[in-house]
Amino acid sequence: MSDSAPMTVLVVEDDEDTRANLCDILELDGFRAEAVSTMREALGRQDWANIGMVILDRRLPDGTAEELLPRLKGLAPDADVIVATGYADLDGAITALRNGAADYIIKPINPAALRASVERTAERRRLAQAKARSDAAFRTLVEAAPTLTVIVRPDCKIVYVNPFAEQLTGFSSAELLGHDFASALGESSARRDLIGGTASNHTRTRPRGGVQDTLHCRNGAHRSVVWNAKVLSDFDGAPAILAIGHDMTELHEAQRKALQAERLAAIGQMMTGLTHESRNALQRSKACLEMLAMEVEDRPAALDLVRRIEKAQDHLQHLYEEVRTYAAPINLKTSVCDLGELWREIWADLMQVVPQKRVQLCEESRCTNLMCNIDRFAIGQVFHNILENAVSVLPDSGSIDIICSDAEFDGRPALRIAFCDNGPGLTAEQRRRIFEPFYTTKTKGTGLGMAIAKRIVQSHGGLIEADSQPGRGAEIVVLLPREVK
Repeated sequence: MSDSAPMTVLVVEDDEDTRANLCDILELDGFRAEAVSTMREALGRQDWANIGMVILDRRLPDGTAEELLPRLKGLAPDADVIVATGYADLDGAITALRNGAADYIIKPINPAALRASVERTAERRRLAQAKARSDAAFRTLVEAAPTLTVIVRPDCKIVYVNPFAEQLTGFSSAELLGHDFASALGESSARRDLIGGTASNHTRTRPRGGVQDTLHCRNGAHRSVVWNAKVLSDFDGAPAILAIGHDMTELHEAQRKALQAERLAAIGQMMTGLTHESRNALQRSKACLEMLAMEVEDRPAALDLVRRIEKAQDHLQHLYEEVRTYAAPINLKTSVCDLGELWREIWADLMQVVPQKRVQLCEESRCTNLMCNIDRFAIGQVFHNILENAVSVLPDSGSIDIICSDAEFDGRPALRIAFCDNGPGLTAEQRRRIFEPFYTTKTKGTGLGMAIAKRIVQSHGGLIEADSQPGRGAEIVVLLPREVK
């Protein structure tokens, strides 16, 4: 039935004159009136979905309003019932209202009283329908919004969370409803102050907001959120507070990366100039050392000192180049490469540098193929740094396994390459800090090798992670999308 169609009112009345009188009044007022004379006739109808209101005689030949009301509510829960009776007793009116009647009028029917009762009932119905539409629109909007929407009672108990909040935090609504908003997602005085401050000022017309907060998700991740809150005068029959949270994690991370990129660019510019000038100075000192070596070639102790100085110069040059490489912007030049061929080439070069070590490289391919669109030189650096670290921690003999399998990362086909050694493994601190710039457990080096590897992998849109248990070897996992965005 459309909103413009007249409401259908069913008159259930055994007195013929009263029944006709009621129908005439209703039709004059623009309603569509239908009538039956018994409870049996009323219950036998099949069109209850079209009935908007019922005027029910309290006493019928085959039953009473008290008996019929619960059954009518089952057949037409949205229809309003007005009980009409010739007995003006208080107990009867209370019983009718308790059984779901919307109003109670006395016979003989006064047209003005009937009209007033029908109008009150119809208005309540219109308001209820408008509220239902408003609530449905509100819930649809809230459930589709890409923000955390939480509704909280003034005592800080959660009564609603939207699907986005469930998705972001990893907790279902069933796990959050009824719990304290300030502690359900990690203890937060900011959230408690937000709700308390909003609830204590009911006259506030503008939202209270800009509250910075950190959410603790089910998977252990932390999300940075900014909350805004506003009082709701009625949510499911009681006052509440609407809290809207905007996830700022990606924005903050992007800002951090942009700031880091600016710093790295400045460091890169500085290191480029420093490396150039240092190279000239080192070349001059190297030439002087070569001349000095000829002067002291008959003095083994002095000659040994010269060789040690030359070695220190080479190490210093290497450090300059490594810092410059880390700070420099990464510009990828991609092409389709066979990753297996690449790591075998890196391995062969590495074994020439440490011929004294008898380390075996074992490969296991569980994927369709090893072809990947990458910057061959850059990924070669990644493989070199991982394999060099693994070889350095192994004794004179050992093994390194490379296990490659098909995967998916960020919704794209990818390759998962796991480098596993049988060395001493990583401690909890090493596992946590392995990709930090300048962190190293070696006596030599800058600690930039794995940090550079991480930057290169991320620039390909991939991921690099470390896993290990002390005494059970280390595992470095690289996830590379087959196609770079």
